[in-house]
Amino acid sequence: MITSDVLAQALPGRENAKDWLTMKIVEYRAKPMDDQVAEKLASYNGAYNAMCQWDEDDSQSKHSAPSPQVFSVESAKEWTSQMQNEDGTRGAHWTLEQAKQVMAQHGIECDPAQFWVALNMIYSDYVKVAKKHGVGDKIDFYADMAKSFLCDKDAPEDKLARYYEYIVRG
Repeated sequence: MITSDVLAQALPGRENAKDWLTMKIVEYRAKPMDDQVAEKLASYNGAYNAMCQWDEDDSQSKHSAPSPQVFSVESAKEWTSQMQNEDGTRGAHWTLEQAKQVMAQHGIECDPAQFWVALNMIYSDYVKVAKKHGVGDKIDFYADMAKSFLCDKDAPEDKLARYYEYIVRG
């Protein structure tokens, strides 16, 4: 059972833990991206987000949207497997490995699972429009659109996870 003494001792360490997690995230972002690095980043990001939940203001409005679950590789696989593409196909158009190659070629630094989903989501929803405008077979178009979706400065943190939870899974 957590007593008030235990809680009082734990609270000052929260900032140190967040700083440590931030340092680990920065450290792993500097490494070449592979599955192991992506898993570590997701783990540290999840822990950091959990720490941040402690910091949420209790006076927040009851009507504000709760934070979504951390987006995982499992979520990515589930989502892409269910995609109904505008070209009549189903599922991911590109593999996770292909998405990682595109990331490397374009110097895109983000969670590979999120980029993979965004890349396939853009294809799935907009391939007909892209073909109409002569870019339907250009991976660069889809990569730029996926990056723009993920790096939207106006969007709340964890945009893709929120999109998945509130739009895709509804």
